[in-house]
Amino acid sequence: MIPWVTVWGFGADINVRGESLFVREKGASEAKRHSLSDVSHLIVAGDNVLHTAVISKCAKHGIPISFFDVHGKAEGSLFKSERPRLSFAQDSIPKHAFALSAAEAAADSRMRFLHELSEIHENLFYQGEFDLMTHARSEFEYLITIPELTRGYLLTKNMYYEILSRVVPRKLGYVRRVEGASPDAVNALFSRGYAVLYATVAAACTGAGLDLNKGSLHEKSGACVYDIMEAALVPMVDRPVIKTAASGLLDDCSMSSSRCILSEDAVSFFSKELAASIDRKAIDENVLAYAKAVDDGVCVSYHYPA
Repeated sequence: MIPWVTVWGFGADINVRGESLFVREKGASEAKRHSLSDVSHLIVAGDNVLHTAVISKCAKHGIPISFFDVHGKAEGSLFKSERPRLSFAQDSIPKHAFALSAAEAAADSRMRFLHELSEIHENLFYQGEFDLMTHARSEFEYLITIPELTRGYLLTKNMYYEILSRVVPRKLGYVRRVEGASPDAVNALFSRGYAVLYATVAAACTGAGLDLNKGSLHEKSGACVYDIMEAALVPMVDRPVIKTAASGLLDDCSMSSSRCILSEDAVSFFSKELAASIDRKAIDENVLAYAKAVDDGVCVSYHYPA
């Protein structure tokens, strides 16, 4: 059972009656009931209605309330300790083992997707290319330092994004993944989708008591979130990106001086595909498994849908 409650999006009503928390999503006819004794953390992401009675009850029960904007940026919290509950435990995890698990799960997910695409697109791989990628992946477990592992991980990652360029229309101008910029419509979709996924995973990590900045494979702000979301990128974001690229809706996108501007139709189509593919239940379950592994001092494994 997931011990935190996440209210996501816009227009939800959050209230309490007796010893129960009730959340009615916008447009829903009935509210979902959560016993306060089972709630460890309340996450409110987006623009929703939170009644003051909820704040009073959460204070009485010692339930932290955290607020995020729709992009996953933390906006504040109530009744929360200065350090996340598992922050100290994260300092003692078998870091290499955690990094290896994230790298392997990410590479395996990407290679499965490429193999699937190769059955649709003839001559997707250059001669020996997939063999090289497979060999690089098989070497992960023998790379004894995290910098060595990171180099192997980045090799398979960069190859993946370059190979993907062969399944999207050439006129879109996509060649490879460019982080932090949107030089073409496909990169713009990747950036938008990864931001939504990051926000969803970050909210779950906060609910689980994890320090968002303490990761293993990644070393940057939000490192823990990036580690956990690695294996979810393909099923939850990349598939909708490729489907949108094939739809023809990106043909009407325009360029400003610094970035690609997506058309309203493209954004609408992609947003619907993304909403259907981002599996909050699977994310919560994987975050909970990660938190338990941290708490127990054992290695983590990921189980996202393919």
